[in-house]
Amino acid sequence: MLAGSFRTHKHHVYKAGKLNVLKGAAIYGANGAGKSNLVKAIDYLKQMVVNGGLEKSVNSQKFKLDKTKADAPTEFEIEFFYKRKIYAYGVSVNGNVVEKEWLYISGIDKEDKLIFERKTLKSGKSKIKFGKSYIKTKKDELLIELMGDNLLLEHELLLGKYENLKISDIDNVVEWVNKWLIIIYPKSRANVLVYGMTKVDDFANFVNDVLKTFDTGIKKLEVKDIDFDVYFAEEEQVKKRELLEDIKDGNSILSSNKYETVVVTKENNKNIVKKAIAIHNDFDNNNIDFDLSEESDGTRRLLDFIPAFDGILNANITYVIDEIDQSIHPELLQTLVKKIMDEPNTKGQLIFTTHESNLLDLNIFRQDEVWFAEKDKGGATNLYSLSEFKPRYDLDIRKGYLKGRFGAIPFTGDLKQLNWQTHA
Repeated sequence: MLAGSFRTHKHHVYKAGKLNVLKGAAIYGANGAGKSNLVKAIDYLKQMVVNGGLEKSVNSQKFKLDKTKADAPTEFEIEFFYKRKIYAYGVSVNGNVVEKEWLYISGIDKEDKLIFERKTLKSGKSKIKFGKSYIKTKKDELLIELMGDNLLLEHELLLGKYENLKISDIDNVVEWVNKWLIIIYPKSRANVLVYGMTKVDDFANFVNDVLKTFDTGIKKLEVKDIDFDVYFAEEEQVKKRELLEDIKDGNSILSSNKYETVVVTKENNKNIVKKAIAIHNDFDNNNIDFDLSEESDGTRRLLDFIPAFDGILNANITYVIDEIDQSIHPELLQTLVKKIMDEPNTKGQLIFTTHESNLLDLNIFRQDEVWFAEKDKGGATNLYSLSEFKPRYDLDIRKGYLKGRFGAIPFTGDLKQLNWQTHA
């Protein structure tokens, strides 16, 4: 997401300390080129941080086309800007063991500042080193010693002990990964849609303003209260008991199924479910309620994206979306993405994978915001930017891409020679 020296779309460039970073990244490539694996890798690192360590061995996820990789560790590292600092966090894992882990404040034009380094020894204990400014008392020294000896298990992240360590820089890293890095897959549901419409000022208005431009037939999206026992079926007794236990102290709980996420809560001593209802008009202009399960896949996909669009516009959130074009008409998708990228006051970042060539437009993206994924002869994925080709500002990059000028497209030579009749 580092910005190059291109002069177009200057409002796409954010200041991250002394660095310039970009608003968006569109990643193209043939089927099987590894685009989704990039998203999965980011998500794998996120889940390690969320869970405080490895929940199972990483070996089944290793690269299988090179036998030398079978015994090698898998390494993840991410750099991000948060609370006026650039953090570099990395972890090296093998099997169900965290072999190494490190966290620095990136110096950019000066030496990096160590927060911690951790190495797991053959004994299962950890060798931990903190930067001097983070060890201020004998109590701090003792805690680190105890962590290395027995408190930190080999499958756990030192980052996962943030509540014990009470170090603000470590808290910042956990907070950013947990809250400000969001992954959306093709089958992800918009878990916060109903919650946002009931809890966040003006979010419901934003949702309906966006819906008006979609031409989906939905006139309005509303949140309606439904009796708890009416919404949940008789055969869901176990789930019902668990939810009632969770909300008995006045909490609101999210509950999801294939089509929607609802809010389960207690109001006026009554157990209720808050769910989104799509309002359509019949021939006589009467309002007719539709469940989201009755809407098309494309409409539900758009509803999944609305909280993301709101987050990108109004918060420093990084959204990573796999297959952004799934179930959405190309013209609509192009309009939506262009609107986000054209907005001068956008605060977040949009990173997505796609096959949709209509988005390959230098009126929408800068050259350094377009990326390609392509496998080498060994089956490994390489990522490279359109900026490496130094295209002219007026070049039709869509046409160039489809003609194979930038690579990262399917090879169809053998398909053209296929004799269908022999299989008739």
